[in-house]
Amino acid sequence: MEMILVTNDNINTVLPKYIEDNNINIKEIDNMIDTYMDMVKNNHLFMIDRDLLKDLLVDITYMYSPDDDANKSRVLYHLVGSDSDDDDDDDSCEDVVVSELTD
Repeated sequence: MEMILVTNDNINTVLPKYIEDNNINIKEIDNMIDTYMDMVKNNHLFMIDRDLLKDLLVDITYMYSPDDDANKSRVLYHLVGSDSDDDDDDDSCEDVVVSELTD
């Protein structure tokens, strides 16, 4: 079996070419996930960190369909959402500790 390697260095050409060659319409993240699964089924081996790959797929989905608010929100969440969540978790942990100390 011959594999087609997809790396950090070539995803910007391999993925769009695959989408165009197969007349795939990317409107939402589910379309991109289906495309990814189809590529794996067709011997594309993604040699990219999984977290980075997820972020790339979200960004590329937004590039194909920038007028979709859900795509925009997903990109923004990946940029700032996890930082905000970490801060919230820290606050809730501090609240529990303070509560335990005052009880």
